[in-house]
Parts: sequence; structure tokens; C-alpha cells
Amino acid sequence: MTPCVASAEHGDSLLFKLESCQPSGSYKDRFAAAEVERLAALGVKRVVATSSGNTGSALAAYCARAGMQCAVVVNADAPTGKLAQMRAHGARVLRVRGFTVDAAVTERVFEVLRGLGISLVVSAFRYCPEAMAAVSSVARELISFEPAHVFVPVGGGGLYTAVARGIGSVRVHAVQPEGCATVVDAWRASESTARVVQSTTRISGLSVPNDIDATLALSTLYANGGEGVAVSDDEVFAAQRLMLSREGIYCEPAGAAAYAGWLKLRPEGRSVCLVTGHGFKDPDSIAAIPFDDSLVDADGVGRWFANA
Repeated sequence: MTPCVASAEHGDSLLFKLESCQPSGSYKDRFAAAEVERLAALGVKRVVATSSGNTGSALAAYCARAGMQCAVVVNADAPTGKLAQMRAHGARVLRVRGFTVDAAVTERVFEVLRGLGISLVVSAFRYCPEAMAAVSSVARELISFEPAHVFVPVGGGGLYTAVARGIGSVRVHAVQPEGCATVVDAWRASESTARVVQSTTRISGLSVPNDIDATLALSTLYANGGEGVAVSDDEVFAAQRLMLSREGIYCEPAGAAAYAGWLKLRPEGRSVCLVTGHGFKDPDSIAAIPFDDSLVDADGVGRWFANA
């Protein structure tokens, strides 16, 4: 039951669903809570996960509560905020060069992990369908707001599928970076299978070059009647800065991707954008934003305000 708030800039015609308010800071808590509960009931004591960051940090938190050992395989350049969360909760972290960027490397990593004999946790219907079905709860929480449109960022495709399945006849739009548009490029070309790509996006969390749930998301997009929206990385970063400076919403870049899609499409009727992750997840993206502050002694305070 995360907050759903009206836009300060656009009023009640645009709402933000703040999944950034989940305990570990992203919507992945819905998935991790359900999956850890399921595995604990089976007596599982060790898990290994793949993650661009948020699955790993959420899973590490819930494994800590359940007394499970947790190892997480991530990209070599995973954001420091997400890595810090995983490590703080006691997870072991393995950073792999090229993972979630190069499709061949990514597939090889999955091949190795599937052969370990350890419970593999991936936030995808292909691997953990029961826990991904639990993610549909976010869609059910939106129904009372009577949206005409919902904008969902797409990485692997599982979140889009869960939301579109859970919200009925509302149009759900898939927003993806141009540099990793596995679903949107296929949708534009009216293809039946998602594409496998070499990812060039800088948006952590949305770089998934392989078809994990992408074809499932593509078929769901066709059935739902939503649109595929490709956005540039610069458009996502610009949307993030608008959310920080005008909406007061502290989000990571992936958490602003849905808003970037809304700004590009601007459909008629009330829309909801999912804010999937908190700003503390990616401190480097926040640090890159120009800011205006100064360091002065006490005598300089008056001069600073006089010159402001």
C-alpha cells in the first residue's frame, strides 16, 4: 500500500505511485517478500540471485529476516547504493564483467547458475512465477484511482506483465530505454518475439539484453492495447531532474523512466507513473546533477543572501 500522489506540476491528471517507499526502496520488495516466504516454507537455506541491483538489495533484506544465506550476481558497474544495501544485509556479491550488457555473457552466467543446484531467484515469471504474480498487487492498488493509463518501465518485462495482468482493461504502456528496447522495438515492428540486443543504456535496472520475460511482456502489451514508448537516456535523466526539483520525489533514473514515457506520449485522461526505485539507490546519478551551495564563515552569511 505505497502512496499514490498527484503531480505538483500537472495536478490530478498525473499520479505517481511511490514504490520507492517500500522498505528496501523499490517495488522488488513485493517480489522478494513473496519468494522468500515460499522458499522458507520449503526449508531452503541458501539462494543465489541475478540482479541489476534492486532485486539483490530486496532479497538480501528478506533473506536476513528469514535466516537464509544470499549470494547476488550483478553487473560490474552496479550502482554503489544498491551494492551497499546488499552487503549491509549480509549478502555475498559477485560482480561480473559484461553481465546485463552483453547478451552472450548474460546467457552464460544464467547457464552456470542454473547448474549450481542452489535455489535461483530471478524477478521474472520464467523463474519465479508465484512471486511475480504477487507483484500484481501494485496494479490492484491503482484501481480505485480510476486511471485511463499506467506507465511502466520495462527491463526484463516481468513488472509490465504483472501490472497489465492485474489491472484489467486499463491501458498499460511499456517504457524502455532506446539502448535496450527488447520489447518496444519488436512492438514497433509488429514482431511476435522480443529482440536480443547489445545494451548501451546507462539506466541501471533497465539494462536486460536477453529475452527473460521480454516476449511475455510483448504478447501482454499486444493483448492490453497499450503502446511501446522508447526514451533516450537523456530523456530519463531529464525526467529524474524534474521529479527531484518540481515534484519533490527522490528517485533513481529507472524510477523516472515511466514519467519520461508520459512526457513523450502525454495521453488524454488520468495517468499513473510507477516510481520503481528510490534516489538513494544510485547516488552517482544524484551527484551528477548541478547544484548551488557554498561554504562560508558566519560573517559571510549575510553577503551570500545579498548576492543570491
